[in-house]
Amino acid sequence: MGFNRRGALLLLVAALGFQAVTMSACAAPPPSNWADYKTRFVQSDGRVVDTGNGNVSHSEGQGFAMIMATAYDDPATFKKMWTWTDTTLSRPDTRLFKWRYIPTGDLHTPDPNNALDGDLLIAWALLRGGERWKRPEYLEASAQIRGAILSKLLVKQGDRVLLVPGVDGFVNAQGMIFNPSYAIMPALDAFAAREPKSPWPLVRDQALRAIRDARFGATDLPVDWVKVDTSGAMWTDPDRPPRFGFDSVRVPLYMCWSGRCGDASLDPVKRWWTSFRAAGKPAPAWIDVRTGEVAPFAAPVGMVSVADLTLTGKASTARIQNEDYYSSSLLILSQIAADERREKTKPAAKPKR
Repeated sequence: MGFNRRGALLLLVAALGFQAVTMSACAAPPPSNWADYKTRFVQSDGRVVDTGNGNVSHSEGQGFAMIMATAYDDPATFKKMWTWTDTTLSRPDTRLFKWRYIPTGDLHTPDPNNALDGDLLIAWALLRGGERWKRPEYLEASAQIRGAILSKLLVKQGDRVLLVPGVDGFVNAQGMIFNPSYAIMPALDAFAAREPKSPWPLVRDQALRAIRDARFGATDLPVDWVKVDTSGAMWTDPDRPPRFGFDSVRVPLYMCWSGRCGDASLDPVKRWWTSFRAAGKPAPAWIDVRTGEVAPFAAPVGMVSVADLTLTGKASTARIQNEDYYSSSLLILSQIAADERREKTKPAAKPKR
């Protein structure tokens, strides 16, 4: 939701210098990255700490790390993170989660609003964990969260049916706000497959259509936040900078993770990143699609790894090292995405004679 990744990444880039990061393909997600991630960002009680934003926690971060735990077959850490999330962030009125936890002060969750991406990630992680570890209580919790998402967040604008970013503050008489990076395509695919007669297949298809339509400016890139009016027309959100940046970088991550790296909607993203690589320069962390202004600092390692995944189908072999929470999360998630896509496309073994 509304936290600022820019300040933390400025400090990171100042330490690294404005230099290109060379990545090579990885054969599998490095287990050492998960071990380092747990050491640096996951507390003993299961709280995932955003080191770039005052050590707060988000439903997004809990979901990121729970997905990682399913990929690395770590049920013990998963259980701790889920227990903390369920105990601390659950809203009393619906099976959704408060979006932010502040470790200081007396009131740790002053904003009761949820964040769609966190809710989707947590529901998907519980589905993955329930299936992998044969835990029916995880499957049931996932089903409850999925039901709450459909009940509370599904909005129709014109001929579009979309999920809003949160229960409060994103719909008015003029339309709604849509965040393309909250359309977590592999999660939507999993929910549609799990419940083929539910609204999830429609939600998935409409999200994909919106991602294809929500591209703007001369670069034709996706942006972090989109305004959808009552007719279904899409515009850059007038209240936020129209940037392809820290949020919208997850659009190609999730599209590639779901096997859609070849979708034409990603062609402008590929051209954008390729133009810098061809010139031997690092891509900036963001571009304003309206003015053409770019960030005065390079994309961090995690964003570069998403670019690797998008351009080559192979993520980086980098270690998280000094990366902050968000860059480290993008790095590991892109490594997992590359590995899982490779496993799904691997030719079936020939039967033995």
